[in-house]
Amino acid sequence: MYKCVYNSKGMSYKKIKKNRQSVGYYLKIYFISVFVSLAIFTVGSFFKPQFSCANSATCISDLSINVDNNAVGIFQGRKVIPPKVDLAQAISESSVLGVRVSNSEKHIYIDLSTQTLYAYEGKTQIMKTLISSGKWGRTPVGNFNIWLKLPVTRMAGGQGADAYNLPNVQWVMYFYRDFGTHTAYWHNNFGHEMSHGCINMRLIDSRELYAWADGPSSESRGTPVSVCDQFKEPGTCIQKNPII
Repeated sequence: MYKCVYNSKGMSYKKIKKNRQSVGYYLKIYFISVFVSLAIFTVGSFFKPQFSCANSATCISDLSINVDNNAVGIFQGRKVIPPKVDLAQAISESSVLGVRVSNSEKHIYIDLSTQTLYAYEGKTQIMKTLISSGKWGRTPVGNFNIWLKLPVTRMAGGQGADAYNLPNVQWVMYFYRDFGTHTAYWHNNFGHEMSHGCINMRLIDSRELYAWADGPSSESRGTPVSVCDQFKEPGTCIQKNPII
């Protein structure tokens, strides 16, 4: 409050002072709001899952068929011998295995907490097997569909001691970018995280799943794949921060 005076200069001075105080107050509120908004955005971006490629060196080339029976694989600094692949036979088997009709809805669930893959036709469980998900790279959590099936390809990536180069990776089914299910001949530690983001499987399991699951067609999308932080049978998929 201030006393009322009849001096116009005094009244004018006091009113201007009050207005300056009001402007300063609102400027402070504005800058505080901007700061808080930027802080929230930064924190949100930090915790939001970021995924580019599962295989950094073959992000594009691993989306096509590739066979190299004369190569030696590299994984975690050691040499590994890939299986020999008959490309003509693999393509033939892939074509035959891809033709399978079911009246029940198919669905693949991957439980990251127990490193287990489940396959269902309706309410009937077709498969339950141990897998290896991402250790050196995270496996994306979310609900996807198989968008590409390949009988064999090459996967490479990582850096330094983490570098890997693996020819003749078989029975590949991509469900998100180049993240997918496939064989893993370079380890036998299923039930534990061992991959750079993909779902490693034993040869016999991967081949059976490949035979059963559907790729996309002109009329429908491929078999749904739900990657879960935790899965409760027969169909409850708990996802804490899924890709949308």
